[in-house]
Amino acid sequence: MDYDFSGLKALFVPCTLKRSPEKSNTDGLIAISRDIMAKHGVEVSVLRAADHDIATGVWPDMTEHGAASDAWPELYLQGLDR
Repeated sequence: MDYDFSGLKALFVPCTLKRSPEKSNTDGLIAISRDIMAKHGVEVSVLRAADHDIATGVWPDMTEHGAASDAWPELYLQGLDR
């Protein structure tokens, strides 16, 4: 049976400690899943967390709680659009 999930989007947010373009084991795992999804029409994006200045903490925007900067709020909104 062949499935068609065209119109769906998937966003991977790997939390490897390695920045792009350095290879990580997580890349290999994502590649397998990404290929399966793409085969069935899913539009796949990858947003590697280590490539962005994401503040640690539990609030949606850590700049409101003392962090000097936090890329997460903007990345979150971009993720909703993907």
